[in-house]
Order: sequence, then C-alpha cells, then structure tokens
Amino acid sequence: MRKRIVLNILLVIVFLIFIDSFWLILIVLLFIGIYFGVLKLISFVKKRFLRQVIRSLFLSLFVLSIAICVKLFTIDIFRIPSSSMENTLFPNDVIFVNKLIYGPRLPNSPFEIPWLNLAFYASNDARKRIKETWWDYKRLSGTSTIKQGDVFVFNLGTTRDFFVVKRCMGLAGDTLKIKDAEVYTNSELFISPGTIKNNYKFIVKNRANIYNAIDSLGFKITLNQNRKNKFKNKSLSKLEFLRLKQLNGIDSLQKQIDTFNVKKKFFPKFPKSKWTLDNMGLIIVPKKGMKIVLDFQTYFLYKKIINKFENTSITYKEGSCYLNNKKATTYTFSRDYYFMMGDNRKDSHDSRYFGFLPESNIIGKVQCVLFSNYQDRFRWDRLLKSID
Repeated sequence: MRKRIVLNILLVIVFLIFIDSFWLILIVLLFIGIYFGVLKLISFVKKRFLRQVIRSLFLSLFVLSIAICVKLFTIDIFRIPSSSMENTLFPNDVIFVNKLIYGPRLPNSPFEIPWLNLAFYASNDARKRIKETWWDYKRLSGTSTIKQGDVFVFNLGTTRDFFVVKRCMGLAGDTLKIKDAEVYTNSELFISPGTIKNNYKFIVKNRANIYNAIDSLGFKITLNQNRKNKFKNKSLSKLEFLRLKQLNGIDSLQKQIDTFNVKKKFFPKFPKSKWTLDNMGLIIVPKKGMKIVLDFQTYFLYKKIINKFENTSITYKEGSCYLNNKKATTYTFSRDYYFMMGDNRKDSHDSRYFGFLPESNIIGKVQCVLFSNYQDRFRWDRLLKSID
C-alpha cells in the first residue's frame, strides 16, 4: 500500500516538473508533508475515540484546503451569460477555465478566497473594507503565454465581481487594424474560426426552393418583409456563410459593413472620429516598457488606461500633456495590455467600446464547454466540447 502511495506521489511530482511549475511543486510537497506529518502525530493519541475525532476533523479541513487551492490556483467553472461569443460559446454554456496556463493571479483581498471568505462576510468590520485592495497584484508563473485567438475569462474595470469572456485579437505590442470587419495584426490578416458571426445580406430568386435548402443546412433565416425577395439575417457564422454561398438561387451575398453613427461611443473617444465597429485603427496595443510620444492622438488613445491602471494622472491642455500635473512629452507603460473582441462581432461589447484590457484582469483560458443548456435544452453535441 505504501509503495503504491509513494509511486503515485512520484508520478505527480514528475508531471509537475514536466509542466515546469516550481510553485505548484512546492504546494504539492507542502500538502504531502502536512498530510503524512499530521497523521503521524495523530497516531500518538492513545484514546481511540479522540484519535478518530481528530483524524476526521483534520481530513475534513485538509480536503477543504485542497478544494480552496484548486479553485484559487488551477481551475474554475463559469456560466456564459450572453450571446456575445456566438457561435463559439452560447448563453447557458458552462465552461471549464484553466487558470494554470497563464498563471493564477493571487487574491487582492480575503473576500476572493473561496469558502474562507464566508468568515469575512460575517464580520461587520471586514465588510466595510469589501471594496478595498488588501494586497497588491501578483501573478504566479504559468505553463504557457497568451496567444492571438485565445478565448479567456477576465474582469472588466477595477472590480473582480463581474466576468467577461472574449477572444484575444491583439497581444501586447501588436499593431492592430480592423478593415471591412477583418482584423489585421502587424499587417497580417487574422484567419478567423468558422464560428465567428457577422451580418450579411443577400437576394433570393426562388423563396420556396431556398427555404427548403436552408432548412437542410440546419440554421434559420428570417424573411425581411419590407424589401421583397430579400432576406436579412442579423448574424451568420463564417461556416453558415460558406454553406449559403453554395446554394443556387442566392445572389449578392455580402457582408454588411457597419457605418458611422455619432451615437455609438466607440474607443477611443477621438473628437470627430469616424471609426466604426468594422473599420478602426491603426492601434498599437500597449506593452510593458513601451515608450510613446505624448500628443493629441496618443492622449485620447491611452488616457483611460493610464488614469485607471497605471496609477498616473494624465491631462491635456493647451496642446501639451501633463502627468501628475507635470508637463511631459513621453510615457512608458508599466503593464501589458490586450485587445479583445467577441465572436458575435455585431453584438459584442468589447475592446472596440471599452478599450485595452490590462493583464491583471485576466482570470484564465477557456478550455472546453462542460455542458450546455442553451435555449433551455441540454445540448449533447456541446458536452465536453473543446474551444478553438
């Protein structure tokens, strides 16, 4: 029995060495040492009943500690609240999130420690500090780095009680441009997955035949009653678009490009800017250590993150920029940032609206869909479905 336990421990340690996670090895060794050390001490208790009570109490606390560490450092589970990531993720998809891959961030207050936070919620004095930052931001090393196209969970703004899921389109240091709804980074076109959705319009020659053909494709298109013999679908995925394009009787199938609307508050807030959802940029995504020249354009492009995440106050007056009320001509970023977009391109509140995402807000990468109750039905085809 002991040989089997030792063998299993060695296998775990070899695996941890393989994934190159030194801090995780230390945590596992610490738990192993505590487990065998405490059980050895308990064995010295002479009264059998007392020994069993202490052992049961210890094992309960030990299992709870493991559960806290697993949720805090390695994995978590979330439910998708909106349609902004269709057709990759649907509302009511329950997703498995890997925190280990980018490295888990440590909690900035005891209210972020699962189960243990219940004791702090019960304290009136502690609840008064619920919105305070108790500890500075710190992230442990991960097993991989963020790549363009990764889908991950993050918090929006400076609070950690609201999560969002989007696809990373621009890495720190990238030059990004959106042209006619296509994303270019460092002058290269991003090859989008087949699940990314956009708006299309097309003309139909024979309605009855097309309806039958569309039904066989397995998706629904509604008829636009205002314009005879024309369909309008708010969003088709890339795969649906390619299938529809092959049907006879379809003419003028084309993507609908978003037009300028002064009421839409896009990022950045340039005066008289003509940027739209489908045409935006050039934008340089900030990177730690990157120095920029401060002028009218860079002020409007980066003022939000400098004020909010860089612990620096920036203002613009009389043609000059001021950092903490001191005139400045350059600024060097202290953090990495990312540009995020939802796969449902015309129905997603993402970096085109809220701007750059700081690395400190990232929770973890979406590995798979555990299960789905999309449209209040259990979806067997989405059970343990991997995410591209």
